[in-house]
Amino acid sequence: MDFQIKNKTALITGAAKHGLGRAHALALASEGVNIALLDIQDCKETEKLISEKGVKVKSYLCDISQVTEVENTLKQIETDLGKVQILVNNASILNTIGMFQDIEAKRFERDVQVNLLGSVNVTRAVWKGMLENKWGRVIFISSFAGTHGGAGQTSYAATKAALIGFAKSLALEGARFNITANVVAPGVMKSEAVENFIRGDMMDRMIKKAAMRRLGELEEVANTVAFLCSQQSSFITGQVVEVDGGAGLFTF
Repeated sequence: MDFQIKNKTALITGAAKHGLGRAHALALASEGVNIALLDIQDCKETEKLISEKGVKVKSYLCDISQVTEVENTLKQIETDLGKVQILVNNASILNTIGMFQDIEAKRFERDVQVNLLGSVNVTRAVWKGMLENKWGRVIFISSFAGTHGGAGQTSYAATKAALIGFAKSLALEGARFNITANVVAPGVMKSEAVENFIRGDMMDRMIKKAAMRRLGELEEVANTVAFLCSQQSSFITGQVVEVDGGAGLFTF
């Protein structure tokens, strides 16, 4: 299917390593979209993979929690690739694990700065251009923890849940300008980070909770994101799409 977004410019945050950000970038590049990669870490490997798709691509080092850095980087992206028409807010951190009473305030605040306010900063930087252009797609990557909560993940779950309210509000404000804003909430995906982070017994319980009894593939999330960026999805906005293999269903 032709998603009718060829030659548009997409910005994907958090695309340095082999994870969801890279998968989103590859899926959109396959549709002929030019790609700007934003991360606090080097994205050269992802940039090389994207360039093989025959589209324009550039990567930028940027801490999305810093407003000035984001603003300056967006100016450079516009010079290099043009106005951003598609934004995938993928970047986040998940390294604050523990019961709420044991989490230091500064750790919680850092998660809010990156996971929530980082997405706010990047969205603010591209939003005016989308309004002027009267077209745009904004995707937020939430999480199963954001829609269902997560013991030992209060800061992560809180920030991912907050993205949903932000996206729904943007959907209302952008609707008359042909701008859609949606949320994709992945379940437990098959990735190096997940396999290194989650104990084997916990992994088994998570797989059994999913109706499909398996981990998700990164491409299954990325393909959902690509569709929500398409012209064909123009009447879908303010929605939360859970790509979790039925983990949110009652299973036994």
